[in-house]
This record gives sequence, C-alpha cells and structure tokens, in this order.
Amino acid sequence: MSSTSKYKRNKATEVSTIFGISLLLVLLGVFAYFIIVANDKSKEIKEQLSVDIFFFEDVSVADVLQIEKDLAAKNYVKQAHYISKDSAKSLMLRHVGSDAFDILNGLNPIPPSIHVNLSSEYVNADSATAFTQLTLKGKEHIISEISYNEAQFLEIGTVFKNFEYILLTIAAILLLISIILININIRLAVYSKRFIIRTMQLVGAKSKFIRRPFLLKSLFIGFVAGILAIITLIGLWELFSNYNPQVISKLSTNKQEYDMQIKLFGFLFCGILISGILISFVSTFFALNKYIWIKPDKLH
Repeated sequence: MSSTSKYKRNKATEVSTIFGISLLLVLLGVFAYFIIVANDKSKEIKEQLSVDIFFFEDVSVADVLQIEKDLAAKNYVKQAHYISKDSAKSLMLRHVGSDAFDILNGLNPIPPSIHVNLSSEYVNADSATAFTQLTLKGKEHIISEISYNEAQFLEIGTVFKNFEYILLTIAAILLLISIILININIRLAVYSKRFIIRTMQLVGAKSKFIRRPFLLKSLFIGFVAGILAIITLIGLWELFSNYNPQVISKLSTNKQEYDMQIKLFGFLFCGILISGILISFVSTFFALNKYIWIKPDKLH
C-alpha cells in the first residue's frame, strides 16, 4: 500500500472518530438538556401544590398580614398570598356561581386565609406535616385550620423521583453503548498504526515517548469533537426553539433568568468539551497499552 493511500486511510479513520465522538456528545447534550428541562418542569408543577391556612373570624387583618410576611421570608416557602373574605367570595362566585350564597341570604362564611406554595424541594408529605405543625405552634388561638391535599403531596414526590431514575438509567445505558462504540473505533485507528509502534520499540523508544504523539492527537480529536458537538447543539436548539417554542423555549428576556440560563448553557458546553477530551484520551491510552505490550507474533 502506498504512503498516499495510507495517509488517506488514516485521515478517514481520524475524521470518522471525530464525528463518532461528536455524535455521542450531541446525544449526551440533548439528554442533559431534557433532564434539566424536566427538572425545571417538575419544580414548577410541585410549586403549584398549595397549603391553605384559615383563620378565625375575629382575627385582625394586621395579624394575618404579619403572618403572611413572616411566611414569605422563610426559605421553604415559594410564595404566601393573603386572601381576604371578600376576595375569597369573589373567587367562589366565579367558580360556582351565586347560587351558593343565595341560600345563605348573602352571608359570607368563608374565613380569611393565606394561600402558601412551598418551595419544590419541600413538596413532600413529611415537609407538609412539619410545615403545618410549625405554623400552627403558638398560633392556635388565631388559626382555625391548615388544609392541604396529603395524597397529592405523597404522589407527586414518588412520580417525579421514578421519572428521574428512568431518565438517568436510559442516559447511562446510551452513554455506555456509545463509549463502547467510540472505543472500538479508536482501537481500530491505533490498530492501523501497530507496525509504526513496533518499529519505534525496535529502535529503542520508551513507552512514554511512543504514547506522547498518540495522546496529543487524542486531545486534539476530543477537542475538535467537543467543538463540533457544541456547534451542532446550538444549531439544534435554535432550530427547535423556533419550530416548537412550547417544548424548547428561547432565552428569557428577564435579566436574572437570562443570566442563569447562560450560566447553565456554559456548564453544559464545558461538560461536553471536557467529556469529549476525556473519552478520546482514555480510549486512546488503553488502546495503546494493548499494542505497546503485545507480542510481535500477535501483530498480524
């Protein structure tokens, strides 16, 4: 085989390795993005569950507003909203009509309340119970009842935990399969240069010296694959955010949310780049070990 054809074959192997690693990284990037989105959606859904604190009729508005202020300052509370008797009546009229109040001769039996949404990490049955006990302690004379749907708090935590496990399991399986395929590709690339490695050994080259050019090349391949994967992911994100903004949302116009999203993408892209370099480097390192220590009669 001529040196030109060998060069072309080596280049083709190198290019296929770069694209193989890029494809793996794109797959990982897409999966990581959807895990992040699913996590955000789960937080959003969890924080829609509420706890309602009802007060006795004779409690002053000032006392209720002070409790609302205290609750809003807690790290485990997403938001606390005071609902007056009149506001509660208006909400009831919108949902069930005026018939319910007609039979009461215009009386409003709905007490003032505070509508509380807990932070997502505290949305579980144990936290809801602890919140109820803590809020009620020392305020039994003004709080008549604390109400929440216990079944929903129990169910939602289990559902999303199982969903996260399923996603992570699928991601791990795909990652394992992809790494195996990339490793095979890199082994083939090293295999094509096994006689070069043997020649270097015959002239007295040490293992460290033999590894250096291959490992440096692997760093370059991993870096290029990572950059290609990042460019591909940006293109896919831009395409799908325009095509289906309900699933893939564009960057927020809110300054704080925009900064968080940019930081998130930064971490994601850095992870992809580092993963590409590591996968290429580690696979090349172990593939080299096989042919550095292989017996001469096994080269053919």
